[in-house]
This record gives sequence, C-alpha cells and structure tokens, in this order.
Amino acid sequence: MRLFPPLRALPLPVLPGLALCLLTLCLLTAPLLQPAAAAAQKGRAPVERVRILASQPHDSAAFTQGFFLRHGVYYESTGLYGQSSVRRVDPATGRVLARRDLPEQLFGEGLALCAGGEGERLVQLTWREGVILTYDAATLRSLESRPLRGQGWGLACNGGEVVVSDGTATLRFLDARTLAETGRTLRVHDGARPVVRINELEWVNGWLVANIWQEDLLAVIRPADGQVALWLDLAPLRRELAKSVKDARDPGNPETANGVGFDPAGDGGRGALLLTGKRWDRVFTAALPKLLRRPPEAAPKRVR
Repeated sequence: MRLFPPLRALPLPVLPGLALCLLTLCLLTAPLLQPAAAAAQKGRAPVERVRILASQPHDSAAFTQGFFLRHGVYYESTGLYGQSSVRRVDPATGRVLARRDLPEQLFGEGLALCAGGEGERLVQLTWREGVILTYDAATLRSLESRPLRGQGWGLACNGGEVVVSDGTATLRFLDARTLAETGRTLRVHDGARPVVRINELEWVNGWLVANIWQEDLLAVIRPADGQVALWLDLAPLRRELAKSVKDARDPGNPETANGVGFDPAGDGGRGALLLTGKRWDRVFTAALPKLLRRPPEAAPKRVR
C-alpha cells in the first residue's frame, strides 16, 4: 500500500514542503519509538510494559489500599470512610474469607505483615487520623493502635523496618516492633526529578516497588539511594478490565491502579508480580521484569 504518490509524480515546488513534513514526523515520533533511549539521555529511568500471565477475580467494590500475598492467601486493606476494612481473600475465587470493618471515622490505607512482639502481625495505616492499627494475622482480631505522624498512604515491612509513604517524595522508616519513627528517610527521585504521590509499597527481591496515585505506573526504587531504576507501565492491565470498571473512571478521581504484591513461587518459580487497583474486578499475575529477578547492586558512586 502506498501512503504517498511517487516523488517523480509531484510538482517540483511540492518536494521541499513534503521533505519538511517527513522530517517533522520523524522528530515527533522518535521519542515514542525509543522511550528507553530517550529516558536515558535525560538521566531518567526507562519504561517497560508489564506482561500479563494470568488473572483472578477481585471484589470490584473494594477500594484497594494495601494488598499482598502471604501463606497462600491475599491480605487486603480497603479505604473510604464507612467502608474501610481489613480482609483475608482466596486468590483463586476472590472470595472474602474473613473481614474486619474499621470504625466509620477511620479511612483504611496501606497494609503489611510485620514482625511483632511474639511473631508476625498485620499493620494497617489510616489516612489522616494519625493512627496505626494492628491485628492478629490468623483471626484479624484487633490488637492495639499506635500514633502515626502525618498522613498514611502505603507501607511495607522488611525485617525489622517498616517503610511508610505519605504522598510526598520522602519515605519514612519505622521500627517494626514499636512502630516508632527511626529518623531514617529516603527521598525518591527519577534522575533529578522528585517522585511524588507514592502510594502502595512492596519489597521484591531487595527492590522497593511503588504504585503512583492517579497513574497506572509502578516505580522500581533502589533503596540505597532512592533512585527509580525502572518504570512499569500498567496500560496492558487497564485494557483487560471489565467495561463497567473503565466507565467508572472519573477524571477528577480516577480508579487508579493500587495494590502490588509479590509471589516468589509464581511463573514456574521465577517469581511474579500481583497487581490490582481500586474497584478493579481482577487481580493480574504479571511476569517479573529482568531487573527485579536479582537484588539491586550498590548505588553507583558519583564521579567528580
């Protein structure tokens, strides 16, 4: 199929204009054709699209805030005042196996399984109420609450540390047992640009993976220096959602991707990401990007 007539058939005065149009088209499309190369030239992290392996049902009424896989079940925190909960979910069917609702004045946020005084316990953030809630992981029985400074968005536990996001570019670290601030912080950036609206968090083979609120993107963060090493584009997931979920998106408050888990045994033992969103009707299993298959190397030294 010809998109243009043969050059010999065009009047001579038309040729310079056509050449200029073709040059402009090439310049405009070059960054789209090579996003990784363009990002590297700007000192920014490359972008990679996720590859879907499978999907399972998910409660489309769940305003997902925290999400992870442990001991063969999903643990999930949902938000909104009067609708917030912590729940244990069957991965195969999406059926809620156990659920505890929060008081109406609390807005549930991130959720993680952390080391406690005598073993593991669930730790759940609240949004603006200045409270951290804890639960028995087996029964969802409430244990105790602790104070939280500022807003709570997402959290993830790694040994004796809890990392917390609050919507800014700075992550804060808590002691896993006391849930008190340690004073350690991590500023997340992509090149020289700070990354804000960091939401749900998950540790994957030593990397910190984060949802970005109102965007279908995951940031893969090197914890040694806060540098984003890779962006994961979740557009392929959006196309697979039910039409009712797509129609429910409000430009002012989009039903964004939120909920990232890690299954070390997934994809034949290679590991897989588990991804969902607020009021999504599916949980997607996605192939683990090559970068996430091994721990991050030490942050590169600056050359003066």
